[in-house]
Amino acid sequence: MQFKYPLSLRSTISLLTISVLTASLSACGGSSSAPLTADNAVISGSVVAAPVAGASCVFKDASGTDVSDPFETDASGAYTVEVNPAELTSDVQLVCTGGTYTDEVDGSTQNAGTLSAFLAGGTLDNAGGSIHATPGSTIINRLRAAHGMTLANAQAAFENAFGFVPDTSVAPTDATAPAAGSTEEQKLAGLRAAIFSQLTADLGLNPGQQFDLLDALVKDLSDGNMDGVDSSGSVVIGGIATNLPADIQNRFGSAMINFRAGGKDQTGLLPNKIGALAFGKVAMTTNYKIELLAGATPVRMGKDAFQIKVSNLSDGQPVSEALSLMPMMYMADRTHSSPHAGCTETATAGTYDCTVYYLMASRMMTGDFMGYWEIKVTVNGEDARFYPSVMMAMGDTVRADLQNAGDQIMNMMTQEMANRRYMLFKSDLTGMTGNHQFKVFLAAQNTMMSFPAIHPGVTLTTGNLLINTVSVRMSTDKTNWVDAVSSNDGYYTATGLAGLTDGTPGTIYIELTINGNQYTTNGNAVDGTNDYAEFTVTPGGMNMSM
Repeated sequence: MQFKYPLSLRSTISLLTISVLTASLSACGGSSSAPLTADNAVISGSVVAAPVAGASCVFKDASGTDVSDPFETDASGAYTVEVNPAELTSDVQLVCTGGTYTDEVDGSTQNAGTLSAFLAGGTLDNAGGSIHATPGSTIINRLRAAHGMTLANAQAAFENAFGFVPDTSVAPTDATAPAAGSTEEQKLAGLRAAIFSQLTADLGLNPGQQFDLLDALVKDLSDGNMDGVDSSGSVVIGGIATNLPADIQNRFGSAMINFRAGGKDQTGLLPNKIGALAFGKVAMTTNYKIELLAGATPVRMGKDAFQIKVSNLSDGQPVSEALSLMPMMYMADRTHSSPHAGCTETATAGTYDCTVYYLMASRMMTGDFMGYWEIKVTVNGEDARFYPSVMMAMGDTVRADLQNAGDQIMNMMTQEMANRRYMLFKSDLTGMTGNHQFKVFLAAQNTMMSFPAIHPGVTLTTGNLLINTVSVRMSTDKTNWVDAVSSNDGYYTATGLAGLTDGTPGTIYIELTINGNQYTTNGNAVDGTNDYAEFTVTPGGMNMSM
């Protein structure tokens, strides 16, 4: 593909080959305009829905005024230009229109609409750098340019809606055919671009309507929320007179899963490399609208109590039906569930109290991901899925484990026998100084997909263990003990605990005996150092682990 070599409208911008041509003319003694200097900044980049060939591009300032003449992307969607560094001290945007790309979902050739990317002044130095335009960067730039958001606010709104912020310095590779040597960051950037094609298909739109969808997403997100409406009402996908669905955020999260499951994703990225998924809290099934009402924000390891509301799509009436819930963690090397207390309908018809006890965070303090969590809610055989990002616990202890060498099961990873872990989760701490009540939830591993609540009458099929008796005792000094009362659903509550002071961290010790055998921190016989689980608690204080 041949590039045009225009002069800049406000500064000298040219392709690298101009310098070569100028040098050649000078060597032959021909006359020319003053040559470009070696101080020009070199900017390279790409335009990606999938890679867009033949896109007509231009650099603009923040207000939309051209600061260069047009140039085009090559057959791989790439471009390279030289820019006067003075232009990079102010905000610039790359705006590209037209060209063609191969849709990642159905493989058809499509005409591209407008893709853009915004770069704050001073981001690049005098040597230049990279700017890549994708559907994500386009939404952020449009929120800024058309709806008056600051860059920071546009990025925050985008991250809240989609689960990530596009990095315009990373060159996306085609997720269906990654270029040799592509980094994980480049593969993820390409995968995230492809999800917009999958979302288009999931909504029943033609591949060529992806850019109408992008326009609608910008309008929807202009009020800070991605929920199918903006400040003026329902958002219509232009050209096809179809409303953006109320569960559009949830559908974006599902689109990532659908694209990977459909065999089109060739990045090879494992679940711990795809980052956070969009955590939409409204999902539509064939017959129901299922809403996940606010619980803890952010969701953290340990107890997460929330509500689910179910209503008919046809008339909006509440639905009172048996509701099941299944948490699932997808990691690089395994998939597993987590203990949960299920859901119980409240006094308000169609609204259910639900509790999950997360075994682990999806994201570590370092920012690295362990994988992603999925919460599946099933009503009358119809499934809705939600994708919370679970953070590390902070503050008080949220979980402690006990074990016994006489109670062993096969370790799923090592394929060797190992002690079965009994997990005590903090549920609630109430009361006042000198008289507190502590409630815990007790669960154990049966399989990787089953972590049942432990109480008399439960049979753990792995290991064929019938739970006949359970004794839970609590103390703040390891001398004065209070027997916890079981509610026969995995919850054990000790009332009248002395020794804690409101606002001051303290310790609660928990002793566990099952079928007459005491369980310890290491599984060995009681030796005075391994007797009890320990919970650091702060009664009456701020507790970010709750």
